[in-house]
Amino acid sequence: MVGISSAGIGSGLDIEGIISSLMAAERIPLTKVSQERTQTNTKISIYGIIKNSFADLKAAADKLTNLSNLNPLKTTSSDDKVVSATASASAAKGSYSIEVSQLAKAQSVAAPSVATSDTIVGTGSLTLTLGSYNSGTNTFTNNPDKTPVTINIGAGQQTLDGIKQAINDSNAGVTASIINDGTGSRLVLTSKETGAVNGFKLEVTDNDGINTDTAGLSMLAYDPTAAVGSGKNAESLQVAQNANFTINNLAVSKASNTVTDAVEGLTLNLKAITTTPINLEVSLDDSALKTTLDGFVAAYNKIRGNLKDQQQKDATLSKETTPSALERGMRNILREQVAQYGIGLSDIGLNFDKDGVLSLDKTKLDTAVAADPSILEKVFSNTATTTDARVKFVGANTKTLEGTYAINISTAYDGSNTIAGTINGVAGTGVGNLLSGATGEASEGLQFSVAQDAFGDMGTITFSKGLGERLSDWIGSLTDEGGALTSRTDGLNSRLQRLDDQEDRINLRLEQVEKRYRAQFTALDTMLASMQQTSSYLSQQLAALAQQR
Repeated sequence: MVGISSAGIGSGLDIEGIISSLMAAERIPLTKVSQERTQTNTKISIYGIIKNSFADLKAAADKLTNLSNLNPLKTTSSDDKVVSATASASAAKGSYSIEVSQLAKAQSVAAPSVATSDTIVGTGSLTLTLGSYNSGTNTFTNNPDKTPVTINIGAGQQTLDGIKQAINDSNAGVTASIINDGTGSRLVLTSKETGAVNGFKLEVTDNDGINTDTAGLSMLAYDPTAAVGSGKNAESLQVAQNANFTINNLAVSKASNTVTDAVEGLTLNLKAITTTPINLEVSLDDSALKTTLDGFVAAYNKIRGNLKDQQQKDATLSKETTPSALERGMRNILREQVAQYGIGLSDIGLNFDKDGVLSLDKTKLDTAVAADPSILEKVFSNTATTTDARVKFVGANTKTLEGTYAINISTAYDGSNTIAGTINGVAGTGVGNLLSGATGEASEGLQFSVAQDAFGDMGTITFSKGLGERLSDWIGSLTDEGGALTSRTDGLNSRLQRLDDQEDRINLRLEQVEKRYRAQFTALDTMLASMQQTSSYLSQQLAALAQQR
């Protein structure tokens, strides 16, 4: 390439200026590409904001498909230092009177003292068995849910500290510790779990040949049915016992002070013996419910505002149809009714104004919930009704289609086998007492339980998707392959790639054009310089001729 500094030197023309001006005109298409790239990147960024706002709305909609959020319950205790509780959505609202006569406790025993934790006790084996002791009949009954554990005590474990460690490493359901009571060190064993069924006995096979005396390893033996000093060598510190209490005057006994299976959906925390009945109130947590609904309203109005802004005259996406299509699709879903119940958002106080802004009328919400406590579940969640009480709806997924399905059970669940049957005449998938719809069928993802020993024609199950589920599914589809947001973003990214390719082609052409211009103007410069030299020579010759005359 001819050096830039040489252009115009011979003729005196401003060739660099001329080339610069010509190239500026040639670069106009490149400027347009750069501007379009900036606009495309801005569009991609805005679609990213829209996508994030939809993600927030989906999260809010998903909350509304969860029964615990639609029916949040709170518990109020007249003395939570004695009895407290928490409630799940499946609990029944109401009042419970609770009296505690006995707290659950774990068994604890202490072996005879030795000098220090390093004192050698003996070798052999220990067998820990969990179960319950009946002092009236002097019998010990093994816990059927627990397996006895045998622990070998060799020369390396025969100190008190080594035995403690061996017991703790065995995962036998008992915790070992060493306590110095002022006269020596004692091995203390305590059940890991409370309750009468989680007491224990410790049997010893002593390498000294005598398993029940107070010498060697057998000094640790504790069999509550044996005689003191002859197999019951450890001292009982605390007996294993259940929590005994009443709920509305009905006697209840449980192994733990944290009771999860006395009242459905209610977890009781028993902390002390009562002197007067404790009143426990289970009621709707209005504050939590309205916070959840307010979050949904805010998320909806945020994405609606983003989409509306992009439909304005000077907005970046004003010439695109996607924002208006997304807003219309979202609004149409939320203005639908749940067909099975004939109710929608307006029935629970969620209303759109003339501009499409969503708001919550909390007074109307309170009235609706008071009239029908399950109305929120009907509006937002997947629900199903069955014609046979022995069939209970468990769940569904995004592939499950709304409709009514006939159920027939060919193999009843007997408590240990797997159920078999059909849904609308197509074999379902059984797991225990649960039957699920087959892959590829309208019932795919539909799952329900069937009562033990029930078989034959079990009627029908009618499945409906709530508005929360429909909205969540629709938003999810926007970012699926081929979805509106994915397709539009992919299209814009493809346009960026084409612009990059176009820019490369323009730059290559500009390089060639500039070379051509430089070659042409360098030639012109040389020709003009030559002509100037010829003109100067002729002028000199003519001047000389004139002087000769």
